Order: sequence, then structure tokens, then C-alpha cells
Amino acid sequence: MNPEAVRQEARALLQAHDARPQHVLHVAYLATELFRELTPLHRLGEREALLLEVAALLHDLGRAARTGGLQHHKESARLIRQHPWQSLGPAEIEVVAQAARYHRKTVPHLGHQEFAMLPPPDQKLVMTLAALLRVADGLDRTHRQLVTGLRARIEPEQVTIQLFGSPNALEELTAARRKAILAELVFQRPFKFLLAAYGLTVSDAVALNPAPEPPSRADDRQSQS
Repeated sequence: MNPEAVRQEARALLQAHDARPQHVLHVAYLATELFRELTPLHRLGEREALLLEVAALLHDLGRAARTGGLQHHKESARLIRQHPWQSLGPAEIEVVAQAARYHRKTVPHLGHQEFAMLPPPDQKLVMTLAALLRVADGLDRTHRQLVTGLRARIEPEQVTIQLFGSPNALEELTAARRKAILAELVFQRPFKFLLAAYGLTVSDAVALNPAPEPPSRADDRQSQS
């Protein structure tokens, strides 16, 4: 797998569907930073980092191209599978498609045919990449690129993500906390988010910060896609 060829092909697909890619480009940056900061936990390598980057670049393809009533995360997965990739193999395409598909709404589970058909190592990989992508997506909740960087402190009892950027990023803090439930499941410890330069935590936005709820499967009752 040639990383530059993969990136070029992914960006060409992005440009074909998204005329305003600032959000997904920033999410890809944050997801990659999060991946590297959490390497001691997931122990994945450069191949997996690249697949996460591609999934992040393409996770919102379905917003602009949505057809047939599919929700945009499912449409994104369809478009990724449909593209005639030259730089990725079938297994890699499916991992990217499913990581993008699970960036929102329900978490991966064996009630979904496509996920159930993956070999167990790829199921684990999809879970991990989707967990990171969800958090990164939350960190640009307002599409204003207010979070400009991050550092992780990994402890046995929790993971603390220190965020750098605007003091106005409380909505991003709240969204990341809400979307961290899959990361907490994958990494088996709670996640805490701190806007480092200002000492702000999610508790500073308590009015905006309901406790995370188990993801609903309602959106999948009619479809196994």
C-alpha cells in the first residue's frame, strides 16, 4: 500500500463530493493526532493510521451526495465501497467504509451483517478506528476548527485528553465527551476532556453536558446496512 497514492485518491474522491472540506480535513488531523497519542493503548501502526485518516476524510461524503433516503453515515459507507479504488484492497476498503459508517449513531455490533462478516481482527480494528473518529468529529462539532491540537495522559483509571485552542470550544468539549462512549468501551477506561490552556472541563458547560447515553440502535431497525 502506497500511502501517498492512498491519500491522493481519497482526496480526489472527497473533492468530487464536498466543495467545503474544511471540517473533514480538520477531523482527519485531529483523528491522526489522537491515534498517535493513544498508541500505547491500541498498539496499531502506520497502516491503520492511514486507514483512519482516509475514513476521517470521507466520513461526511454522504452529506452532499445523499440519495435514496439513507442517513449520511450510511451513504458515506456506500460511496466508499462503490468507488473503484486503485490504491486500497477489498479488506482495507471495507474497514474504511465501516469506520466511516460508525462515526455516529449506533456502535458496531454483530446484528449488522456487514460488521458480522468481518474477521475478528478487522472487527476490532473497525471498533478502534470508529471510536477515535467519533471523538475527533466531536472535537470539531461547530465546524469552526476551534480545537487546534491535543495531548493524552494515559492512566490506569482514566484517559485525560488535553485540548489546545479557543476558550470558546465548550461545545466541542461537550460533543467529544458525548461521543467518547465507544472509546471508553474499546479502551476500557473513562475519558476526560480538558481545555488545557484555560483549565476548562466539560463540567464548565454543565448546562450543555448531559451524561453520555448508550447509543440507540433505532436507526438500524429498518436496515442492516
